[in-house]
Amino acid sequence: MCYDTIVIGGGMGGLQAAIQLGRSLHRVLVIDRQTGRSAIAKNYRNILGFPDGVSGPELRERGREQARRVGAEVVNGEVTALVRVSEEQFVATLRDSRQFQARTILLATGMTDALPQIPGLLECLGESVFICPDCDGYEVHQRPTLVIGSGEALLHMAERLRHYTQEQTLLVHALQEPAPDLRAKLAQSGFPWRWACVRRIKQCGGQLQAVVLASGERLPAQTAFLAFPGSRVNNELARSLDIAMLPNGHLLVDPRTKETSCRNVWAVGDLVAHSQMAAIAMGDGAQAAIWIAKRLHEKQSVTAAFD
Repeated sequence: MCYDTIVIGGGMGGLQAAIQLGRSLHRVLVIDRQTGRSAIAKNYRNILGFPDGVSGPELRERGREQARRVGAEVVNGEVTALVRVSEEQFVATLRDSRQFQARTILLATGMTDALPQIPGLLECLGESVFICPDCDGYEVHQRPTLVIGSGEALLHMAERLRHYTQEQTLLVHALQEPAPDLRAKLAQSGFPWRWACVRRIKQCGGQLQAVVLASGERLPAQTAFLAFPGSRVNNELARSLDIAMLPNGHLLVDPRTKETSCRNVWAVGDLVAHSQMAAIAMGDGAQAAIWIAKRLHEKQSVTAAFD
């Protein structure tokens, strides 16, 4: 069987696209490896209709069910190879060797953040420990906040958060002592700072209570931001199709349609260059789906004309 569209990635952008395409009466398959930012976010508080917040896993499950209601199929698995057989035929191969064919492809594979392996961190992520000042700077407004990170990323985050709070303590979580130039910049920031590795995070129900340092010292805290370099764009499948991208790895797409440089392949969400928010990824998904549907309708019209 050949699907009209295979959506690779079951996050906010991919599921929103699947819902729109299903409502356009197209045969859609979503392949989800069940990872990514939305899979671990404990609470989104900046999404329309959820003033008290909603978790990423809950949104994903709701999205899966809504997509299924309009005819989309959802399978769990990781696409390890994507081959363009022709302009209108693609084959996606999963790690378990299953293969699926489609006329069009939507890439929604997102990004992977460089998160340190600190016990207790994931329980707090999106609830009381944050990574995106655009999404969650509001949560630390006029509140004492730890900023845990390394290198220039730590300084950049502290500056971004200055708009929300002046009560920041910067923790350089690194094995090596900060270089002299970084130490000078930290001093110039005006915020107190320390070079201290975090051993674990003490929390209760996702609410940060304290940060325990390698020395055993316990720093009480209620909120924190993470700022580590090394976030990775999950663009491996796009590279296999020689899709144009920016030097930082984000895919270049048509701003109106979200189509990539490879015809009949679209990309949405954090995979492309935009403000990295769940709400924007949803908008990307709906927008791309509309143009995918237009392309599929064009193909149907051409086929009908020759019948």
